[in-house]
Amino acid sequence: MSPMTKDEAAALGTASSSRSDCPKGFNYDVFLSFRGPDTRDGFAYSLWKSLTDSGFQVFMDDEEIRQGEEIGWKILRAIEDSKIYIPIFSTGYASSRWCLRELAHMVECAYPDSSGGPTGHEMLPIFYDVEPSDLKLETELYRDALRRHEEEQGRHVVNPWKEALRKVAQIKGRKVKGQRHIVVIGDIKQEISRGMATRERNVPDDLVGITDRVEYIKKLLDPACDDIRVVVIHGMGGIGKTTLANLVYNELSPLFQGQCFLRDVRESSSRVDGIEKLQKKLLWDLFNLTRPKTFDIDEGVNMIKHRLPNKRVLIVLDDVDDGDQLMQLAAKPDWFCPRSRIIITTRDTSVIPTTKVEGLEESVLREPIKIYPYEMEELHSDHALQLFSKRAFGTDSPPPDFDFLSREVVALTGGLPLTVGVIGSHLRTIKNEPWDGALKKLKEVPLKKVLEKLIISYDALEDDTKQIFLDIACFFVMKRKTNAFYMWESCNLFPDAEFQVLIRKSLIKIVDGNRIWMHDQLRDLGREIVRRENIINPEGRSRLWSRKMALDIVQARKGTDNVVALALLGSRHNFTHEDFADLSKIRFLEMDGGNFTGDFENIFPELRWLCWRNCPSKLQANNFLLKSLVILKLSGNIIIDKWSGWVQIMMGSQLKVLNLKGSKFLTRTPDFSGCLNLERLIIRDCENLDDIDGSIGKLEQLKCLKIKWCPRLKDLPEEIGLLSSLRELILIQCQHVCDLPPWIGSLKGLSRLVMEDLGLDRLPQEISELVDLKYLSLMSCTGLEELPFSMGELKSLAELDLSGTLIKALPLSIGNLENVVVKINSCAIRIKLEKNIGRFTSYLSAQRPESYAEIISKGELRSSLRLSEYPIDLLMECGMIQRECNVNHKDRMIQREWNVNHKDRGGGRFPSIFWLRCGQTSFAVRRRGKKSENES
Repeated sequence: MSPMTKDEAAALGTASSSRSDCPKGFNYDVFLSFRGPDTRDGFAYSLWKSLTDSGFQVFMDDEEIRQGEEIGWKILRAIEDSKIYIPIFSTGYASSRWCLRELAHMVECAYPDSSGGPTGHEMLPIFYDVEPSDLKLETELYRDALRRHEEEQGRHVVNPWKEALRKVAQIKGRKVKGQRHIVVIGDIKQEISRGMATRERNVPDDLVGITDRVEYIKKLLDPACDDIRVVVIHGMGGIGKTTLANLVYNELSPLFQGQCFLRDVRESSSRVDGIEKLQKKLLWDLFNLTRPKTFDIDEGVNMIKHRLPNKRVLIVLDDVDDGDQLMQLAAKPDWFCPRSRIIITTRDTSVIPTTKVEGLEESVLREPIKIYPYEMEELHSDHALQLFSKRAFGTDSPPPDFDFLSREVVALTGGLPLTVGVIGSHLRTIKNEPWDGALKKLKEVPLKKVLEKLIISYDALEDDTKQIFLDIACFFVMKRKTNAFYMWESCNLFPDAEFQVLIRKSLIKIVDGNRIWMHDQLRDLGREIVRRENIINPEGRSRLWSRKMALDIVQARKGTDNVVALALLGSRHNFTHEDFADLSKIRFLEMDGGNFTGDFENIFPELRWLCWRNCPSKLQANNFLLKSLVILKLSGNIIIDKWSGWVQIMMGSQLKVLNLKGSKFLTRTPDFSGCLNLERLIIRDCENLDDIDGSIGKLEQLKCLKIKWCPRLKDLPEEIGLLSSLRELILIQCQHVCDLPPWIGSLKGLSRLVMEDLGLDRLPQEISELVDLKYLSLMSCTGLEELPFSMGELKSLAELDLSGTLIKALPLSIGNLENVVVKINSCAIRIKLEKNIGRFTSYLSAQRPESYAEIISKGELRSSLRLSEYPIDLLMECGMIQRECNVNHKDRMIQREWNVNHKDRGGGRFPSIFWLRCGQTSFAVRRRGKKSENES
């Protein structure tokens, strides 16, 4: 079993033992029990000598007990503090009361109850010159001795001794009679050695920040529970998954009947006969069985499968990257004995097993199975600094002169334990030299040991997935994924599928709903892979993210067909077609300032993405037609007219995303007739924009329309109501938009409607026709004081944000919405509820004490409430929901509600009292006007 190197270990928490050479929780490896006159000077002494010479801690009374002292309680304590019990049964063993008392206590410690629960102790009986039948009291040898003890001590004393003998007789032991002592002792030592090697995993002694994680995993596993449990520790390479598994394994392994730690399953299974060797180790560690050489993998699986149900085991499968590996190692949870535990470490969450076993339903599994995924997080900055200091300086904190530089190094690592440890050890070798040069190199080139560990996940990717990974590492870290997806799709890649692969392999995450997160070390890995494409000549690389380097290459006209993406440094340079003539494969281009001049016909045939910050007002290039362009993002004082040059770019037939930002000269949007495939239109920070061209109604594919901070905009063209594909309509900080037109009801597919900080003073009744609307934000619309009664028909609404509004109460119809969450931060409704905080407190304390902390924080309401969780009358008493609805002239809406509820109690078409069902309660609502004769 190969020990773990310090560099591989995720150094995360202090785990030390006063006796590191003994199993955790025990002061002795072995307790020898024997009758002195029979074996002390012969077999027992030889066994003790051989074990102690091999480094085992062995309790033997002659060695450990001082002469003349009472030995009883000390021997009992030594038994409890020993891992393995070796009673040596000789002809005179049963004649010794002390031997029998020791044996009874050993059995009591190893088998405390009939359940056979884990105790951490093991019994290895030695039959020196007796047979198991003697211990079963089937012969006169021990039976006569116990009869004499019974006459002297009484039956109540001797009965436990008899039971202990019978119990041990059932355990497979070693027979000495007729064999050479040296051979038997060698076999015993080998068995003990194998057991200790199986249990103890080597971990570094400078771990920090891992204690809480170990305790959490132990709590998930909970060996005392009768079910079968699987914990999957997942995360990126070098983050400490194996170290955590090692520590948990070391602490829990003594509690199981069998233990096996299979290290590097991914690497081992890739070798010839790799799975077979893993199966062999598993069978040997758990069952002391040898896998026949003639067996194939399937036969090995069956051999393991048929034995697993009979033994409580702890198995660790380290670095699994394929579900087939689990199957080949018989790691189906339902095959295990109750109280067995499996720990899996992986970079790929797709290997996480489920309780849905092929051919079986959960209800017929023998025992409940619980599977707990656990994501390994980076080191906290304080722990990272402590680990770095241990590796670089041998202390818990850096010397004052190195404090700033040490913190800078730790920041570079992103809290990845592998990198922290490797860099710390590296810098320790040059501590007498200036660090500045070393740090500069570390920022550009990852250390080899770190690179070798991280690149494993990259090498396992398909070619298309690698392209997306490298794009992210070079250009899209913490950028929104939506626009990037359009680019990749146009390049015949499949980002939806590839992202799932990258996420499963712990290479990226999606955070804040839509942003791509990648660990700094993985980002550096991607960039190093690109750098190695051509170390000497950067123009030969596929991606140029260094803006200065890219600008130098373009201005020197050194571009090549290898380059597919580049970002240029801010410049006032006028680029000509000669500058880009050899960059014909570019599909991604980011610019900051500058301009194009001259004839650019056929210069960018593959360009999909153009992002131009500080772009000029007018484009000076001719024939600047980007036929493959999918994403166009322009930021600057552009002028949209037929002479500016921008219109011809926007009219690309493939354009999917158009983002216009920050133009003081833009007063009217362009004619959209030439970009009918547009799916996302974003206009923001255009302070003089006051007109949206009616051609927007022709954008039948438009899914998202976002307009932000256009303070002169007053009206939205009615053509927006023709956008049948629109899913998101976002209007923010357009204070002169005071009215939401009735055409809003035509947008049947709208699922997200954001109207924040507008001049709205009412919402139209037609909003009720947005049957698919899931999110509605009216945040900071301070002119809005009430919501229409028709809000109750938004059956799909899940979240309503009223933060910062003057709305005092919700319409009674809101009770029809079963799962809506209302955000009320800095809202008039919140003020009302806070005045009635006592009623909420009383209700929560009595009815929902488990949710009290979620709703009430420091005596105050939290910022959002799920209405369905509270009685409607409580919300009405607190003023959050109107008690009565004054319908006035809203006959059409009343009729619709009437037809839905089928409770015509008045007999007329529009009764003055109608019934509205809110949750489980019906309310009578009075209609304004003349009473009906049929009113009841």
